Amino acid sequence: MNNNSLLWHRLKFIALVLVFASPFVGGWMALYVFELRPESINYGTLVQPVKKLQWPVLESVTGDRFENGFGRKWIFLLIARDSCSQQCQSNLFYLRQIRTLLGRDTPRLQNLLIVTNAEDKELTSFLVDYPDLVVIENSSELLYSQFRVAGVEQVGSTPQLYLVDPDNNYMMHYPAEFDHYRVLDDIRKLMKLSQIG
Repeated sequence: MNNNSLLWHRLKFIALVLVFASPFVGGWMALYVFELRPESINYGTLVQPVKKLQWPVLESVTGDRFENGFGRKWIFLLIARDSCSQQCQSNLFYLRQIRTLLGRDTPRLQNLLIVTNAEDKELTSFLVDYPDLVVIENSSELLYSQFRVAGVEQVGSTPQLYLVDPDNNYMMHYPAEFDHYRVLDDIRKLMKLSQIG
């Protein structure tokens, strides 16, 4: 083998090593030299630190009484305050779809609506199609204040979505206008990772 041929084989070998090593070297540099950290893969905003909720005694409009939360379930909570606007009703529709799309995990999730006026005629006629939704009439600032997060709109001023885990920890919130497919992805991942609820 002549010198030119030997040099050519060595160059090819070095090129192959560089091709296979470059992703590892690039990743290491991005993480430790340029400090580029990956964004959270959650769609919802995590509450940090997680807040342990102190549920007051609540009674649904159908007469069911809840003395210490809602059992060992994941809770999607919508707080509408004075009235359930068009956006609120749209969010309730998406929450029903999310719960249905969970399939065998459907019983692990409870959707909850808290309003200050459950007697509203438009709302009561709308809720006929939502038999699995727990509706609570409550105007307690003590309850609302537990969902406050710095930099987020006043609780109930928009139909924001809140996620509570089966241990009664308020752990995530979503904007009033959310992508329900991405919310579904979040809850699926959480249920897969956690055997509680």
